[in-house]
Parts: sequence; structure tokens; C-alpha cells
Amino acid sequence: MNDVFDIFFKKFAYKFPKGYPDVNDPKDKVMLFELINNIIELKGNIIKESTESYDKRIQFALEVNEIPKCNTPLSVGENFNLRGKDEEIWDLLYHVKPLKADNQTPTAGSGNGEIATYWAYQHNINPIETQDGRGGENPDLIIGGIGVEIKAYDTATITLGKFATDTETINLLNKILGTLTLFSEEPVKANTGNFSTKNLLDGFEVVGEIYDNKALKKLSVTKPFFDKIEKLYNILDLESNSSAEQATVALLRKLLWTKLAKKPNKNQELGYILNVNRGGKGEYTKITKNIIDNIPDENILNNGILVKSSEIQMNFNKLFK
Repeated sequence: MNDVFDIFFKKFAYKFPKGYPDVNDPKDKVMLFELINNIIELKGNIIKESTESYDKRIQFALEVNEIPKCNTPLSVGENFNLRGKDEEIWDLLYHVKPLKADNQTPTAGSGNGEIATYWAYQHNINPIETQDGRGGENPDLIIGGIGVEIKAYDTATITLGKFATDTETINLLNKILGTLTLFSEEPVKANTGNFSTKNLLDGFEVVGEIYDNKALKKLSVTKPFFDKIEKLYNILDLESNSSAEQATVALLRKLLWTKLAKKPNKNQELGYILNVNRGGKGEYTKITKNIIDNIPDENILNNGILVKSSEIQMNFNKLFK
């Protein structure tokens, strides 16, 4: 229901005389319920269409009219290891990709295991409603109302996607990397779309050294700079004497959670990343803000998070093992 109201306030509030629905106005109430019913119907049709599309892909891949059941009972968040006939079907579906809107071209951006995972839950002997969540910053699948991002087992590094819409974090990165570039003798190649942990450490070292300079603080011309740094520290909940390591961890942790909160968590408290392999094995990693807040600092500093081509890369072995 939250999705419905999000769509409403973004697209339809302008239709009301006051710019919002007045529930005390009979005309506003009638219009409000009509719009919500239309949106719910539209959303239901989209879910139905995506489900039918996935089912057709399964029927085509297995060369069947009736989709077989997965006989291994599954639960969201619990690891699984399919065997026997279930493993055989999973293997046939593992490399099958969803189709684009033209219903002909496989989606290049989809990874292995999405259709197979959909089959295992949606067509289980104890079925759990599973929906296609692709698009924007949504997770690959929504299983039982919970966002689940599907990744393959062949690498420890997982790409979470672009973060261009996270303007606050980009502004923070600009302050650090911009300061580093301005005060470095050697050329700095790092930018908000491509940087390493070391780049941020170097940047915070420079920021800290300038921030501690009492003579510079007395100059009126430097006031805007110091105001911005104070705001930066406040946003990251840092003390003014925080080390470069503490500041780097705080910024990377914020960057990571801002992305994970949307994908896979879809702005809910709980989400999962599910690693799968061709052999029918699935291993869940639980994602909550508390878990991200408690990743050891040294795991983050040890290149647990990298940014390349404006995409966040998360090393599972360094962050969660």
C-alpha cells in the first residue's frame, strides 16, 4: 500500500484544488478513491504480466505446458540445497534470462538464477508469492513481500548498481575528493564515480589537517570551507577530532546502507542478498541497518567497498565473513 501512495503523491496530487486530497471534501474523497482503485488495478496487472512472462520462459525452457512443482519446501531467508529432480529442473533454468518488454529479447542486465529462484518459490509445493522486482533501484525478486537480490556464486565481489540518485552522499564525496585534489601535489584521478578506500583516507587526512589549523579558521575567506566541513562531520555523526580512518568508515558505511536500503530492502527493515549456483544451492545474507552498522571498521577499510563507474562493489568475504 505504501507503493500506491508513493505513486499517488508523485503523479496525482496536482489534480486536487489544494494540491492534496482533503478528506473532508466529498468531491476530493470521490476522486481519491477512484485514483487509488485505478492504481491498484494497474499495479495488479503489471504483477500479473511479469508473472505470466516468467512462467512462459519456464515453459519454453523446459518444453512443457504444465510447470512442474519444486518439491523442496523453502522459506525466505533460509539457505537451501536442491537435490534430485528439483536440482535437474533448477539446472535447466539457471541460465535462462527474463525477457525485455518486447517478449523476445533476453534481458542482458539480469544475472543467472533469477528465473530458477522464481520457479523454486512461486511453483513450490508450499508456494510463496514471488514477483519480478526489476527496474530502477528495486531488487531482482520480491519473495513473500521481502526484497531479494540474486547473485551468482562465481565471485566474492557483488555489484549493487549505480548510486547517482543519492545526491547527499555524492555531495559529501565531492567535498572530500575535491579537497584532496586541490591540496595534492600529484594529480588525483579519483572522483565520485571512481575511488578507493585509500582515496577517501587521503582526502580525510587533508581535511583534518586543514580543520585543525587555527590560523586558517580566523580568516573570513575560509569560513565557507569550515562551515561545509562542520556540516559534513555532523551528517556523519563525527567528532571534530575524528581520525581519517573513522571518517572514511562512516562515509563508506553511509554509502553502503543508502544503496542497500533500496536494493534489496526496498525501504523496508529487512532484505536479503541470495547467492545461488548452478547446482541448486542458495545462501542468504540478511541485510538490515543494524547489521551494516556493526560491520567491523577494519573490514570496511580493507577494501570491502569500492566504487567503479559509479557502481558500488561490495566484497562479501571482507564485509560479512
